[in-house]
Amino acid sequence: ALDHLVRIHRILKMQRGNALLVGVGGSGKQSLAKLAAWTAGYEIFQITLTRTYGEDDFREDLKKLYELLGAKDGGKPVVFLFTDAHVKDENFLEMINNMLTSGMVPALFSADEKAPLIDAVTKECKAAGIAPNRENCWNFFVDKCRNNLHIVLCMSPSGNTLRIRCRNFPGLVS
Repeated sequence: ALDHLVRIHRILKMQRGNALLVGVGGSGKQSLAKLAAWTAGYEIFQITLTRTYGEDDFREDLKKLYELLGAKDGGKPVVFLFTDAHVKDENFLEMINNMLTSGMVPALFSADEKAPLIDAVTKECKAAGIAPNRENCWNFFVDKCRNNLHIVLCMSPSGNTLRIRCRNFPGLVS
């Protein structure tokens, strides 16, 4: 277990380090991921499923995650722990695939919701020597979020589900 803990910790400390942990239920994937995140000093973010939890709720949770990553208190590293039990809808994996490949879920924020996020990074944008227009500040925000986001997917290898998901969402494994 210590070998796996050290590997997960090393992955999390890498810039834009994400992990796919594969093992049967009860093998300690989540526990090791949480311990590695704690030893790295990162905050852990998980969704909480309810009976009526759907795509809109998942989008709201992702908005909260992105605020933690880039705007709130200057942004901080966060581990987004997501298990196969959290996949209530395959669209959740589509959004995570987009987060892994491009850094942002398309159309997650409306123009009104983007404004305070852009305002939160305008000073940092100026300090980095980037012209502080809306597009540059938004790109800076997305880049900052990508650098602070560490996605840990915990999946079970039993059945064909993992194989099909990896084929449908190639960002999960690349």
